[in-house]
Amino acid sequence: MSRKAFAAGLAVAAVALAAAAVVAPVAAAAPPTPVVVNVVAHQDDDILFLDPDLRNSIHAGRQVSTVFVTAGEAWLTPGDPGTPPDQAGCRAPDLVREAYAYCRQRGAMSAWANMAGVADTWSTDRLSVTTATGVVRVERRTLVQQPNIRLLFLNLPENADGNPDVSGPDGESLVHLWQGDRTANTLVPWGNTNKRYTYDHARLTQVLTGILEQSHATVIRTQDPQPDPRYRGDHNDHVMTARFTTEAAGVYAATHPSSQLYHYRDYNIADAQQNLPGPLRSAKGATFSAYAAWDGLADPTPTGDYLSWTQRMYHRDPIGTTWVGQNNDGRLQAFAVEGGRLVTWFQAVGGEIGPGQVLTTPWPLLPGVTVNRNADRRLQVFARRADTYEVVSTWQTAVDGAFSATWVSLGNPNAGSDQAAQVGAPVAVLGFDGLLRIAVKNGGGGVSVNTQQSPNTGFGTTWADLGGTGVQDPVAVEVDRAHGVDVFAYAIVDGVGHIRHWNAPFDDNTHTTGPFAERPYLAGYEPAGPPIAVHNKDGRLDVLYRLATNAGDDFAGLVGHTWQRPDDTWSPTGEQIGGQGGVGEVSAAKAPGPWSDSVAVADSRILVFTTNGGGGLSTTRQNGPDSGYPGTWTDLGSVHVGQPASGVDRQGCVFSFALTDSGSLVVRNQTVCSGDQPLSRTREIDGP
Repeated sequence: MSRKAFAAGLAVAAVALAAAAVVAPVAAAAPPTPVVVNVVAHQDDDILFLDPDLRNSIHAGRQVSTVFVTAGEAWLTPGDPGTPPDQAGCRAPDLVREAYAYCRQRGAMSAWANMAGVADTWSTDRLSVTTATGVVRVERRTLVQQPNIRLLFLNLPENADGNPDVSGPDGESLVHLWQGDRTANTLVPWGNTNKRYTYDHARLTQVLTGILEQSHATVIRTQDPQPDPRYRGDHNDHVMTARFTTEAAGVYAATHPSSQLYHYRDYNIADAQQNLPGPLRSAKGATFSAYAAWDGLADPTPTGDYLSWTQRMYHRDPIGTTWVGQNNDGRLQAFAVEGGRLVTWFQAVGGEIGPGQVLTTPWPLLPGVTVNRNADRRLQVFARRADTYEVVSTWQTAVDGAFSATWVSLGNPNAGSDQAAQVGAPVAVLGFDGLLRIAVKNGGGGVSVNTQQSPNTGFGTTWADLGGTGVQDPVAVEVDRAHGVDVFAYAIVDGVGHIRHWNAPFDDNTHTTGPFAERPYLAGYEPAGPPIAVHNKDGRLDVLYRLATNAGDDFAGLVGHTWQRPDDTWSPTGEQIGGQGGVGEVSAAKAPGPWSDSVAVADSRILVFTTNGGGGLSTTRQNGPDSGYPGTWTDLGSVHVGQPASGVDRQGCVFSFALTDSGSLVVRNQTVCSGDQPLSRTREIDGP
């Protein structure tokens, strides 16, 4: 379970990615059909930790499957289950292991029928997967009225099962499989006519990879491979399932460059703010109740941690909203991690955006990249390695030019410790002193900053610790109109969400930026997500973030706003400006003008974008230049994964960017550059 063991498990994926990491233009082809494959440990993990993203994929009509790695049989005694238990029988106090495993399968099936809104009727077959040691047949259930929905059951032993015939005398089967020091035999739940199989580390990775291959997965969702030790512990099965899935996804990505891997937090979301709006909380709770009616060890009416899990969903590695940059000549360029590698989409000289191209990437990357310009106007991209968690970077070799095949490491503020895996996604800003600064959530829950050694050159591996506690991922960084550098972070302190603020002032006489000092929390309603800082037309900063539901306000899914006043002090109160549900970071396009490096337009407004409760994109805008927000939002539609980004071109037109579940990029933009104009042009651009 160590960080080194997890890094070693990614070695095969890293080699495969390095071998395939060559930029090669290809003929245009239709984007792949979106296919979502979820891999979780237990029969209720997907509905507790991946929903509502899971639900939105179903409602969008996607082909969606979940692979349940364990039988979920817990510590129960093996035996003859006798006649098939009905729903009431599944709640009997004396179930044997094989019967309880069957009941949990039925619970999963009932939950999925509930999400799909159809009858709980399933067909059964087996999926054959070829491994190096023979064929494995995986039990598969298909929802009759929606055959694009499938559940697959591997039936490996659950962590608590200490039966020597299945998992060894001390249980922890997946832990031992990951460590490679033991094999494990599958369980045969009641009603399952499949044979028993023996798994080792390689076979489990190969079976998961084979399922991804046969499904043609474009999106892979799984659990948290490195839970944050600041919060409550996680289940060994969750962690090991996530690590095996990550390893399999890395192998799969070598031949599927548009595939996207997303991790989700598990037990510890109970320690975060309640971030799902009422309708999603109710729907998620009803789905869990449909499951729990079959699980005799679960309360059909969720209580305690189970209730808290139905009220929240948090991504383990957010992609951020700062993954679009503006070239010196005004062309916009987007970056994302697909297939573990850095992919870019850029505008040609004529203005059209071409299909995604894979940039040379020596190792697998985590989601969450940021881009900004050097003082000499060359773009530079920053990301994190998935195997070592170092912050790494590549750059344009010439202004408006191609990217280097060389990457450098900026180290990790928690290098050499078990906290290295908790360092968050980097964000970048160019200061008035000509230096790029990279800010991250560090492993201890504070903020660390790495500053460029001199303009247009490299970074060291030394990070300045700004302090702070409870910081969540990612942070935000921006230059204010007094030319100082400001860092903002969503932090949970004594169970309450706040927006922390640090400022490093700029000295106009010496043209230097001073040290960071922490300022008071920003005023406003309780946040439930990371902030974004964005310039008004007059240069003042607006800070926007998701809001929480708490004892006083049911604001989950809405957006909060705190702002600088004309004298550059911060507003003593905040406001909520509405929203249409959804979770995760807010994206905002700076008001066109000097602060966005664009032509100033007469009606220069900030435009705001979020994912919404249905998985699409929603937007609002200021009432006018340097003003507030009306609280009304427009649903722009489509189906997206991750979080949106936005930018302003040289002419002052606003663009929004969002990734799809097929690996393509949806771009929307104004065709008339004015703050009151809609984003009237939309196109979907292929991934790599």
